[in-house]
Amino acid sequence: MPWLPYHHDWKPAFQGGFGWRLHWFGRYGGHPAWSIPEARLAPDMIEFFFAEKNPCSARVNGRKFVMEAGDMLVVTSADEFSFAHDPARPNVHLSASLALSQPGAANVLLRHTYPRRSTMPDPARYIAEFEHVLNAMSGTTAFRDLAIAGALSQWLAYLLDVLRPHMGAGALDRGVKDRLLTSQAWANARLGGIITLAEWAASVKMNPVYFGRIFKRETGLKPMEWLGQRRLEMAAQCLSGTSKSIAAIAGDCGYSCPFYFSRQFRHHYGLAPSLYRRSSFGRNSGDPAKQVPARDPGRSSPAK
Repeated sequence: MPWLPYHHDWKPAFQGGFGWRLHWFGRYGGHPAWSIPEARLAPDMIEFFFAEKNPCSARVNGRKFVMEAGDMLVVTSADEFSFAHDPARPNVHLSASLALSQPGAANVLLRHTYPRRSTMPDPARYIAEFEHVLNAMSGTTAFRDLAIAGALSQWLAYLLDVLRPHMGAGALDRGVKDRLLTSQAWANARLGGIITLAEWAASVKMNPVYFGRIFKRETGLKPMEWLGQRRLEMAAQCLSGTSKSIAAIAGDCGYSCPFYFSRQFRHHYGLAPSLYRRSSFGRNSGDPAKQVPARDPGRSSPAK
């Protein structure tokens, strides 16, 4: 029998070793009672939340986002989050929570840094890719699992190509994230007083420079910018829910000068405090989805 080569020295055209794990993958919402109270993802999971129909609001690690139809929100690892919407206009969304494991990594997707919120350039294409996975999941053939894995790979490849996450930046340690959330609770309890960056960082035993860098990375805002937004949100609630004078509300929210407070409030909400109080936005401020959207530099439009 003639000798034949095995060609064992040829490089393989493809060799994959991924393991899929889904916690949920589907179309949700669509009814007035829908909401998600404050919750957290498991440490090794990532969630992609796409607003398909009607707006909603989200708060992630203390930062508020107003989501319009076509927007994508990414929640990673141990993020703390909640969602709400206007019951008169029920939100419908496509949501997936998953892990993609390899040897030595519980979820390789967490090795990258994603834009927190972005606008999908082709919502119809994304919906079609998502529904392709849903159709595979509803199959009953003997090779259903293979069909699901293929559809998931196609959907995820398209999504990552759109989002273009920064490669190689590891997920933030859960212990550090817990300390950031603790620092926000510490500041929320002291909004009416003077807060310095040094004592704020010291409240969670962090160096001020490191604290500021990590805070900006997780919330998209510098600590004092975040503090200013929280004070203005507190002021908006007081304006719509109490009869206190504007000067008194300014003082309660940490502003020693009412005129400076009014200027900051108008810059943030687009209305003077007195007009906000009389407007329909002020009367509806209990529903985050009905509030005047704050100026938000965090939205990005992924490259095609």
